[in-house]
Amino acid sequence: MILNNLTKGIALAALTTTIGTFSTTAQAFDLYFDVYTGEKTGAYYNKICPAIKKAASLNGVELNCKTSAGSLDNLDKVLDKPSNFGLSQFDQFALKYSNQSNQTVYTPIHDDIGTECLFMVTNNKLISNFGDVVASAPYLNFILPPEKSGHAGTFKYLQSIDPDGLGKATKVSYASSTEDAITQTLTSKDNVTLFVQTADPKSALFSLVNKNKGHFVPVISKEVLAQVVKGTKVYRAQETAVSNPKWHKSGTKVITSCTPIMLFTGKSLKIQDPAQKTAHEKAIAKLTAIPAEKLRPQQGWFSKLWNNSKALSAKGVEGLVDTAEKAKKVTSPYLSKAKTATEPYVEKAKDVTKDVIDAAKPTYDAAKEKTKKAIDAAKPALDVAKEKTKEAIKAAKPTYEAIKEKTQEIGKKAYDQASDLVKGTEKEVGKEMEAPKAAE
Repeated sequence: MILNNLTKGIALAALTTTIGTFSTTAQAFDLYFDVYTGEKTGAYYNKICPAIKKAASLNGVELNCKTSAGSLDNLDKVLDKPSNFGLSQFDQFALKYSNQSNQTVYTPIHDDIGTECLFMVTNNKLISNFGDVVASAPYLNFILPPEKSGHAGTFKYLQSIDPDGLGKATKVSYASSTEDAITQTLTSKDNVTLFVQTADPKSALFSLVNKNKGHFVPVISKEVLAQVVKGTKVYRAQETAVSNPKWHKSGTKVITSCTPIMLFTGKSLKIQDPAQKTAHEKAIAKLTAIPAEKLRPQQGWFSKLWNNSKALSAKGVEGLVDTAEKAKKVTSPYLSKAKTATEPYVEKAKDVTKDVIDAAKPTYDAAKEKTKKAIDAAKPALDVAKEKTKEAIKAAKPTYEAIKEKTQEIGKKAYDQASDLVKGTEKEVGKEMEAPKAAE
């Protein structure tokens, strides 16, 4: 019995030591990695990250899906802590990666999980392709989603790769939300907006565009499609569905550029702790080895999105690029000529406006002087009236005081009389009540 107890005690002590050692090791190796995604209601957090987490867990890597402000925020979080993982639009990674100091910071793991597409919207029917937008960029109003959003980041990236085209846009403002940006844009033909999302025909944003009679402009140009970062094309031309078929008509499809959804982390070399660094390297190797199809949601929402989007042939892409280039060449000279032709009239209008103001100024000054003279002429009469009013108030004061005193006197007499009458009544009542008692 003693031996059995001793054996149990030794086993329990060994188990306790083992658990303690595992706990310490788990903490030291940082076996549970955080993956930063996007808003709580977004596809990155709700759909894509859980699928990656499931596949990673089956391969010995534990991931924890965390919310964030979006792609740029995720890139910053990995910059702050290299052991973090994140999801991002690939164009946002490219925008960050363009900074030389960031090129030794990030480690791409997968850029084949899925895509998000660029949707440019206006209600100006004369703007039919991206070449029209680029040529008109200095004159259009670009109303974008919030400045820190991935949508706005994509617009900045497009400007950075085409400084002589979209880069010349100066009338850029930011709405409070993507919905607000679309709504504001569709109030005028001079407005354009841009947003980025998965090709989901049921999207509320697509419904908003269609409801307000906006139309989509293909974001396709040689500058856009030429971008490559770390061997991966930043944009690929795809045909995407933006509305579902109805019984009386087919669904609407749009050809535009799409950017890969990217899983990335920091450089293991940036991690100071040796054990954590080793764990991070192993996690990268295991995640890289997982086939892309295993990282995608296998059923329902995401698998349907793949059917709503397909890559274009090289011939189809070439045709769209040619259309955009021709539009730029045709539209730009007309706009330049229109500007040159109207400039003299604008200047003339400025001169005429100045002449009108100059001609009206003497009349305005004369009216101003007459008004001043009228006020000055009326001032003595006003001062006399003011003085007379003071005198009248002063003369009436004794009468007012006398009336006040007389009123108080009359009031006091009335009160005294009423008081005497009440007292007399009380005495009479008392006598009548005493009389019957006396008779008894």
